[in-house]
Amino acid sequence: MKKGLLGLGAATLATLLLVGCSNGESKDSGKETITFINHRTDWETNGKWDEYIKQFNEKNPDIKIEVQTITDYAGQVKTRMNSDDYGDILMIPSDIKPQDYKNFFEPLGKKDELSKKYLGMNDRSYEGISYGIPSQINATGLVVNMKVFKDAGVKEFPKTPEDFVKALKKVKEHNSEVTPLYTNYASGWTLTNWDFVKAGASGDADFTNKLTTDKAPFEDGKVMNTIYNTLYTVSKEKLIEADPTTSDWEQSKVDLANGKIGVMVLGSWAIPQVQQANPDNAKDIQFMAFPMTAPDGKQYMTVAGDYNYGINKHSKHKEAARKFLDWLVNDSDYAKDNGGLPTVKGADYPASLKASQKAGVQLLEENPAPAGKESLFGDINDESQLGIGSTDKEKQRIIDAAIGNSKESFDDIMKDFNKRWSEAIEKVSQK
Repeated sequence: MKKGLLGLGAATLATLLLVGCSNGESKDSGKETITFINHRTDWETNGKWDEYIKQFNEKNPDIKIEVQTITDYAGQVKTRMNSDDYGDILMIPSDIKPQDYKNFFEPLGKKDELSKKYLGMNDRSYEGISYGIPSQINATGLVVNMKVFKDAGVKEFPKTPEDFVKALKKVKEHNSEVTPLYTNYASGWTLTNWDFVKAGASGDADFTNKLTTDKAPFEDGKVMNTIYNTLYTVSKEKLIEADPTTSDWEQSKVDLANGKIGVMVLGSWAIPQVQQANPDNAKDIQFMAFPMTAPDGKQYMTVAGDYNYGINKHSKHKEAARKFLDWLVNDSDYAKDNGGLPTVKGADYPASLKASQKAGVQLLEENPAPAGKESLFGDINDESQLGIGSTDKEKQRIIDAAIGNSKESFDDIMKDFNKRWSEAIEKVSQK
């Protein structure tokens, strides 16, 4: 793939962002300077990155870290990747195709070797080589204000979609001022979490791999249908925000912390953000599995790597960048501070997952794609334009149908999904 295909943002954005990258040593300090590009704008504002860099420099005084944070991270950093100038170390955008890793990122080692020490090494590896290491491991499920549910008489969190809907209705009946489930429709990206629960909901570590051969994965009774039907049902039953098209991500965290929202489908990384919105209510905020039970009678939560740290293939400071990358993964509290599991194997569960651990929920890491098929799911997904795990459009479509903003039925949408997925499998197989 030519680099030009990565250009998603406007040229003006790229121009504005091309500052302070990989240009040799700092004349002021004499230190080797590397640029770290990431999405945590809040950490640049609140000084958290400054704290981290200070800790790093205690052991590495000869390396200066320049931090650049980007709000629309995925789109804007990919614009920068049309040139060689995208920092020294960065968070790898999630939709870079595996076969293209080598075009943009420095190899970090053999996957088999790195997997002995780290979790989540499947995502950014190709042909046995790893190009990224996860910043943390996230579980995907539900961020819940348990006080809201207990006040409504729900003592144990539901384990089936039917019981989940009943519980949300109880919340609404108990207090009409509370939004039982907040979709964050307008933010968009949050809706992809409804896709990320799929493997955990099935209890099958090969679920995503099996989707590449299933020409009707959205049929009634199948996992994807059940997940999307849950979204449709809670929307149709008016158990979501009154006007989801005007939802507010930042405000939703505050409202969840304050008991104005019951639950949101998100990753475990969101727990600290919600708790920080009202520390007095932190104990009320817990993380639960998506309300589906696998055929073996157990509940599972999918765990996978968050953004992976990668090193710019064109960096002139690869050794220094690798030192900082290794420190972030092995020594920093990044995962702990973000409610995730540490990438290093054998680490303790974070506090955010203690409730689900107590409830017997099992963590499930998906198996990698078979050799030679690493990009197959992504290729089919792109061809179908369903955006499973990557875009919000089709999840918004489901909500729109449920609340009457379109004349489509849920069955019509699922038939369309099956048709597009089946056709995509056929087209990709012929390439």
